[in-house]
Amino acid sequence: MKLRKHMVLALLLSGFIAGATYAGIDATTPGKVSDGLESFTNALTTAVPEAATQQNIWADAYIGRLFPSVVPHLGGGINFGVTHIDTSGLADAADALDISGVPDSFYLPTITADLRLGGLFFPFDIGVNVMKVNTLEFGSMGADIGIDFFTIGADVRWALYQGNILLPKISLGGGYIYSRGSFSAGSSEADLNVNYETQTAYLQVQASKKLLVFTPFVGMRAIVSSSDNDWNWTTSGDVATELAMYSTSSDSGTVSTGWDFAGFQPQIYAGCGFNFLVMQLTASVTADLRHIADNGLWSGALSMRVAL
Repeated sequence: MKLRKHMVLALLLSGFIAGATYAGIDATTPGKVSDGLESFTNALTTAVPEAATQQNIWADAYIGRLFPSVVPHLGGGINFGVTHIDTSGLADAADALDISGVPDSFYLPTITADLRLGGLFFPFDIGVNVMKVNTLEFGSMGADIGIDFFTIGADVRWALYQGNILLPKISLGGGYIYSRGSFSAGSSEADLNVNYETQTAYLQVQASKKLLVFTPFVGMRAIVSSSDNDWNWTTSGDVATELAMYSTSSDSGTVSTGWDFAGFQPQIYAGCGFNFLVMQLTASVTADLRHIADNGLWSGALSMRVAL
């Protein structure tokens, strides 16, 4: 009889300790985690194309031809961009597993090297950009998220009007960008992972006017994309044991979208370039007109280049 009492007390005590340590984990936890990751993975189908198009933005709507020209028209440098994305789904999934440090929104950084060349004889220019970043940790910025990404892209712009002393340059262009990467968050007994692979294509029109050393510009884009994303979560130790009592201690899923031309993302962007000798700084902001109201999807970029 005493042995039974001791066993019951031990079970109650262990249950109390588990409940105190993982107070938020119950029968609804697996569904909350999976739903949160599914929501965040869906959000990336629009956030990644928004982030991708912040690369290789030049103030001049058209930089000129390589030949004939007294000075060749080309340049290159580093582009830094940030995109404000809704991470509430990831935060909900993390909260369900008692993972701390995941915010409801986040500024996704992108860093690329870019190059732009003027057309040989015809009035167009070509730009390329590429960058591979291994896992970045943002714990020091108040977000316990790991991110890695790879992106490569190219675009071409045709000078509809090459401008004069009064009127601006106007160009029509298009581009393609391939992006892949991942988001992760975790604790000692739980891990969340989201992987994305996105192809982005766009058409754009841009106008710019040089005023002394400054070049203000404004443009619009129409973006279409195709995504193949997946998510998964796993647990171990006491968390896995506790979840196994209810249903499952892990799960996974996929979110895939085709080229949806009817659901294109309209963007407006504007900024200003500053030129000093061969150095060029360009700052810009971009708003996704379809998604900025519901999830605050906007971006900013700053480029530092040597340009001739």
